[in-house]
Parts: sequence; C-alpha cells; structure tokens
Amino acid sequence: MIRLIASDMDGTLLDDEKRLPKDFFPVLDRLIEKKIIFTVASGRTYTAVEHLLPEKYREKISYICDNGACTLLNGKVTNVFPLERDVYENVISVCAEAEDFTVIVCAESGVYHLDLDEEFTKDVGRFYKFHKTINDFLDVNDTIYKLAICDKKGALRHGKPLLEGVFGDKLNIQASGEFWMDVMAGGVSKGAALRALQKTLGVTREETMAFGDYFNDADMLMAADYSFCMENGHEDVKKLCRFVAPDNNSGGVTKCIRKFVL
Repeated sequence: MIRLIASDMDGTLLDDEKRLPKDFFPVLDRLIEKKIIFTVASGRTYTAVEHLLPEKYREKISYICDNGACTLLNGKVTNVFPLERDVYENVISVCAEAEDFTVIVCAESGVYHLDLDEEFTKDVGRFYKFHKTINDFLDVNDTIYKLAICDKKGALRHGKPLLEGVFGDKLNIQASGEFWMDVMAGGVSKGAALRALQKTLGVTREETMAFGDYFNDADMLMAADYSFCMENGHEDVKKLCRFVAPDNNSGGVTKCIRKFVL
C-alpha cells in the first residue's frame, strides 16, 4: 500500500506553462482522506513553491525544497543543510573565472541574481516569486541552500565536470537541464531528503511512489519502489524507473496516482 508520494514540480507535476493539473486538488483531497502524504520535491526554494497551493494544504503535505537542502513537514522546517560560507565564496570565485556561467543564489529569504538584463530577470520571476537583483554575490547575507548555475557550454559536458574537479565531494552537483545545474552541499539531494522523510514517517521504500524527469530527480526515484519518469523526461532517467508516466502536459502524475493509488 502506498503511504508516501513525492513529485518533482517543473517538467513533472507542472505543465510547460507552470500550471498544476486540472484535477490535482480533487486528487490531493483524496490522498489526504486516505492519510497518504503528498510531497512537493523541487529544486526551487520554499518561497517559490508555497504559493502554488492554497494555505489550507500547506500543513497537510510535506516539502523537499532546494533539491533536499530544506525539508518541511506539517508546516514546520525539519531539516536544513546550507552551503558553508567559505565553500559558497569559493564557488562564486570559480564561476566568475569561468566563461558563460550565470548564477542564481537560492536562499532562505528568496533568490538573488545579478542585474543582467530585463529578459533574464523576467525568466527568473517565472520560477521564483521572491527574487532580488544585487551587484555582488558576496553581499548576500542569508542562509544559502543552493546555487542554480547556467552553463552555455552544457551542464553535463562542461560545468558539472569542471566544478566536481575543483570541489570533489564537498558539493553535490546535479544537472537539472541541458544547460542548468544545481549546486548543494555534499550529501544533499532529493533522494537523501526522501529517505530521511521515510524514516521520520516510518514508511518503507515499498510504500513510496515518486515522479521525476531529470538527473536531479534520479536518487529520489531510486528511493521509491513505484518510480515514474515522465514521458517527456530524459531517456537515461527512464532507464532507472519501473514505470513511464504520461507527459507533464497531459497530467501524467495525477493520472498515475488515480490508476495505482486511488
């Protein structure tokens, strides 16, 4: 019996216009009635995902945010794993020296980015409700959970190997798109956060269902017996999963929950 469901947001639960499936709230109501915990598992900060659900639901579900750097259960923060300040400053230094790196700092209060151009600021606003332009990343005085970095040369081909070569296991670097990668403290991931949540709730891997579409979801998917990669997901991630769900634009997550759980 499924007792815990975790779903990535962008490219998975949300469609390409960043909308929830039309039947999401009826499905969520049924899950709550059956005492099945639904978990939003996102690379975004909590301030960037909380507004997607009405307030009445926020204490009835759990959140894995910033790829596992911050976890909330019953409306309360249960775990935080921020980047150490010296590591953060070193990453910023390496990024400044590298060509074609664009950095977004994801922190407790929101996100920070340089004032590059109007189009970039607009794109940031699509994903992050609270964002602030700054002149220098060293001026950020906040609890920093994650760096989202765009590498125009390719995240898997260039940026990820470059940073791993410098920092080793001090960081967990996950490709979140063709050009984007997420940088967290070593050992921090959606999968680690989901396993911690399973332990807290007394839920087994066999009682867990998870949905994702890209490499930053991979270890979370492997922590669930009912693992689903979206039809629109990366082919290598599909190979890790037991099932392939219909694509994100057709409400694949809720379709599978209805089929396998409700």
